[in-house]
Amino acid sequence: MKVKCDYCGNYIKDTDAVCPSCGAPNDHMQRSASGVPKTIAELQNFCAAKKLPLAKMRFFLGQDYRAPKAFGIYQDDEGMFVVYKNKADGSRAIRYRGEDEAYAVNEIYQKLRSEVDLQRQRVNRSTASSRSRNSGGKSLVWMVLVILLLINLLLSVGSHIRNRYNHNGYYQYNGSYYYNQNDTWYTYDDDYDWIPAVVDTELEENYSDYYSSSDYSSSYGVEDFSDSSYYVAPSYDSDWDDDDDWDWGDSDWDSGSTDWDSDW
Repeated sequence: MKVKCDYCGNYIKDTDAVCPSCGAPNDHMQRSASGVPKTIAELQNFCAAKKLPLAKMRFFLGQDYRAPKAFGIYQDDEGMFVVYKNKADGSRAIRYRGEDEAYAVNEIYQKLRSEVDLQRQRVNRSTASSRSRNSGGKSLVWMVLVILLLINLLLSVGSHIRNRYNHNGYYQYNGSYYYNQNDTWYTYDDDYDWIPAVVDTELEENYSDYYSSSDYSSSYGVEDFSDSSYYVAPSYDSDWDDDDDWDWGDSDWDSGSTDWDSDW
């Protein structure tokens, strides 16, 4: 959403810390407007409110944790925000390293969500398996298995979509700027307008390597995508506590079901 700068009168994004036109502070800045934590501290508070067992989950927020089997985020000595995964063999895969804290936090936030989904599937399978054994009916067992497979497939697809639909922003690739909005790519053409684009596989699969920012900068040499005819304003949900899917309570967590051999 755009708001009016109190100093120069230009319209700016409500997530801008300062006005891009005059440099004045944005007194209307919304750090958490999208419903997703924007800082490491906000993410820590969010996890505490949801009672997520971070130690059992092997998530280390604000820590450069070096032992195998771990996900984490921290700010290094150069002020860069680092999102990482320590694999089972102790090697480290860097998911993101850059100056954009909100983007880095979103990366680890989405991984947290996918791990919660994975655990819910495990618990549901275990519960359904126990019930089917008690029933003793082979037909019922097969029916439950088929239903669970369908649910797992839907959850997997949903998790994939959630992960990919949260990387809206500007990307620089092969000397040109692109914008990703809800998993659709746009490029800036010679007629000085944003148009839909089909991007190379390299950008599609390794988008985080070419990410610039979710915020517009005149230094990009292109028009602000939010001013284009393709821009769709996001639907905000600023109350995290309304989302019961996060609450974990006292359920057991088994980090052994996580794929610790992949890069992410």
